[in-house]
Amino acid sequence: MNNITVKAPPSDMNQSSQPRVPELLTRPITLIPETIRSALIVKALNVVLAQALSEGELEFLSKQQVSVSITDLKLKFALSLRNNQLAAKRWRSSDDLNLTGSLYDFMLLATRQEDSDTLFFHRRLKMEGSTELGLEVKNLLDGMDTDTVRFHQQIDFTLRHGIKLSEKLFR
Repeated sequence: MNNITVKAPPSDMNQSSQPRVPELLTRPITLIPETIRSALIVKALNVVLAQALSEGELEFLSKQQVSVSITDLKLKFALSLRNNQLAAKRWRSSDDLNLTGSLYDFMLLATRQEDSDTLFFHRRLKMEGSTELGLEVKNLLDGMDTDTVRFHQQIDFTLRHGIKLSEKLFR
């Protein structure tokens, strides 16, 4: 199996100008045990991605585990696919695929204000692990019809306002 590793950006890549959630605001999140946080996130993703799951678009996650780390939130969660549903897993640095980035960059990706190639090329999002799985995840994100995502209008509205708020408050 091929592995891909994209390392953190050099310190001079203007990363410091990106909005970051202040540590004070992350403390309530860190008080919730990781297993509960993961379960809640995965439960929400199962609702939001119900159509994609029912159509088998996430089948590539079967027998594989993806871990996500949102660095400025100090939030980590992991998931896999079991019985056509996303299942919460324990986060491990040695998972099949690890995605790491700031909340701001994940919001840009989710709203398609920044494409995945740009975020990965500029090393604002980091991907480590299986090249094949990484491409599957990237292709899913790039090709997903947002109209099939439940509550997409509300999610998009919330994320876009979150981006604007982050830019005003956290730079």
